[in-house]
Amino acid sequence: MKTLTSRKNLACVQQAVRYLSLKVVYVTLYPEKYPRVRKIATALKDENIVFQALIPRIRIRLGDRKIARLVSALISYTSFLLQIFFTHADLYWVANSPDIFVVPLIVKKANYILDYRGPWPLEIQLEFGLGALSRIAGFLAFIALKNAGVITLPSSTLTKDVQNFGKKVYVIPNYPLKGNFKPNVSYAQFRKQNDVKEGQKVILFVGMLSRVEGFDILPSIMEELMSRRENLVLWIVGDGVLAPLAQELERKFPKKVKFFGWRPYKEIPNFINATDVCIVPRHKTPFSNRYNEENVQKISEYMFFEKPIVACGIAPSSQYLLVGLPDMANGILQALEGKVPKPTPRNWEDECKEKVLEVLSSVES
Repeated sequence: MKTLTSRKNLACVQQAVRYLSLKVVYVTLYPEKYPRVRKIATALKDENIVFQALIPRIRIRLGDRKIARLVSALISYTSFLLQIFFTHADLYWVANSPDIFVVPLIVKKANYILDYRGPWPLEIQLEFGLGALSRIAGFLAFIALKNAGVITLPSSTLTKDVQNFGKKVYVIPNYPLKGNFKPNVSYAQFRKQNDVKEGQKVILFVGMLSRVEGFDILPSIMEELMSRRENLVLWIVGDGVLAPLAQELERKFPKKVKFFGWRPYKEIPNFINATDVCIVPRHKTPFSNRYNEENVQKISEYMFFEKPIVACGIAPSSQYLLVGLPDMANGILQALEGKVPKPTPRNWEDECKEKVLEVLSSVES
């Protein structure tokens, strides 16, 4: 028994020595908008590992039209690709979507972990249609997976996408950090600050204002809800190409809809804590079953405050009420009547931190 303990201690010392000189660089275009980066940094802060999120030097946005977005992406991506190539690290951790950021790492034969967030080629196809862009995206996704040292997934629902590449795969969900995902304004005070009247019920949408996030179907849901119940308020928190639709909805229902735009992540707990029902409306697509509370971060954040959740167009789960798109309004009314069970809170520290260390240990070994 003593020999076994000594060997175990020796292994720990050897691992610590390996970590001592390890520099890990996380690569994603908007690290400040991707809380997973901060969570990984938190998991590594006591491990003698130098962790850096690479900040792009050039990011531009020429407009919301498809051609303007494509030109913006071309300029931003080209600049960032060069920046990645000339950045030194012992290990890179790369978020796909887009997968193109692995190209400079493959060229210089660098070791990288692929943080596979979802099927980027299918999302491109949904946004721009089947064509050259979606085929290029498919090729890039293939080489990103093929050349990765290890693959991490935010959800077990994505396992089928990567199982044929013969890589070590680790599931690390996007659960919130319990240490800092807390409101700094009370439930009552925040509602008062935002003119919520006594007896009113608040419905919350958080996320990108895009077709992929299902924001385009929100107006029809609200039309039906407003016709069936008076004391409702919709809060919209986010930004994206469909922001004009949010503004139009607010103008149409000035006392029923409030559009907050993009808000700093530290403010999101205030919104969730002060709401009554949280919604996740999405279109039913061939890849709907890839998304659940593990990788759709806002769902686990809703769960953290035990708010009833109504969703469509994603995978089934015991953590939310899943309905068809025509039944979203009915589902929301059920939740307001207390007929949707409360979800179970989950957090990064208890569920994910050790998995991050396991991933690095696997790569180093």
